[in-house]
Amino acid sequence: MEYLELIKGDTFVFNFEIEGLQQDLESCFFSCKKDKTVQEYNFQKSLNNGITKIDTTDNSRTYQIKISPEDTKSMKAGYYCYDLQIKVGDDVFTPLLGQLKIIEDITKEE
Repeated sequence: MEYLELIKGDTFVFNFEIEGLQQDLESCFFSCKKDKTVQEYNFQKSLNNGITKIDTTDNSRTYQIKISPEDTKSMKAGYYCYDLQIKVGDDVFTPLLGQLKIIEDITKEE
């Protein structure tokens, strides 16, 4: 389980590399919910909508996930569930699963 922490209303960017991958992902989702049992997402990113391929080698692909300020500015500080799900061919994998901590910021826009 992976633990992520970000400031409410700030941009948060991170990269992930998939080694042994010789083709682009068919689908990729980074999803965030308050609780695993609810159906509604607080936000969800997908290929070309917050998830971008940034590097290719013969044996790997690197992607970048960007969470925008609008994605978290209305969320309450606290803990949320997230996962990263990818699809390659007929296979579906969840390489990241964990808790996302939203921290209240100090500076507020006026």
